[in-house]
Amino acid sequence: MTTRIGFAGLGLMGSRMARHFLEKGFPLTVWNRTPEKAQELVLAGAARAASPKALAQASDVVVSCVSDPAAIERLVFAADGLLAGARSGFRYLDTSTISPEMSQRVAEAFRAVGADALEAPVTGSKLGAEKGTLLLMTGGRRELHDELLPVMMAFGSKAIYCGETGQAATMKLIGNTVISFMLEGMCEGLVVGQKAGLSIETMLEVIMASGFASPYYNFKGGAIARRDFEQHFSIDLLVKDQTLMLAESARLGAPMPGLAAIREVHQAARAQGFGQEDIAAVVKAVERAAGA
Repeated sequence: MTTRIGFAGLGLMGSRMARHFLEKGFPLTVWNRTPEKAQELVLAGAARAASPKALAQASDVVVSCVSDPAAIERLVFAADGLLAGARSGFRYLDTSTISPEMSQRVAEAFRAVGADALEAPVTGSKLGAEKGTLLLMTGGRRELHDELLPVMMAFGSKAIYCGETGQAATMKLIGNTVISFMLEGMCEGLVVGQKAGLSIETMLEVIMASGFASPYYNFKGGAIARRDFEQHFSIDLLVKDQTLMLAESARLGAPMPGLAAIREVHQAARAQGFGQEDIAAVVKAVERAAGA
């Protein structure tokens, strides 16, 4: 593999995604806002860049996985950001969950200097990142999607082209909206069932034998049954995505009263100190409200 890969953002997801490039023989350079988080990959063979600008200068393609639009602002547009190191032919692949507006702004900025950007938010949580089985949703030029497919398949198992820049960001927010409803419905049902004397195991068995079965219910329901709230996807980040979705729906004039109510439940969980726990921990806020 001769394509030089840069990777920015080595958190829960990014650290696992970046390792696949080393395992598959890509030359890899990394940057993280907290330099200590890069040390493990450096020891495994990656080079370390002193800044996003230096990362871009050392790479043909930079992949990023950061937390929110503010982190993208710093990564791309700062004086020592990626844009300062971009040039004709440079490619930027962003797997973060951000607003469609920010994705469009980023793509326009890179195209203005002869480079190009593909938005590619991912789903599959940290287990998918670890196993290299993430699903990517892409937005941008179709030709760029095809060009970067080998890079995406280094850490993913499927990439679905969604359309123009911004449409993949919207699709990812839709996906996390669906997750929000599934999780809230399950948590409320489990709490009522427990107060009525049903076991979580029995409720999950019925759910999984029904027409509305989903692997997601076993995944998160099983975690709730074990009281295992180790972070796969934090409540803090889901609230960020719910907020982005509500802003986008307001811009488009599409009411989302259900999501607005669900966000308040997750905000209550954050207020109770559960923000850095896995999203399954929202059940604790539902339990507290029910006196369970």
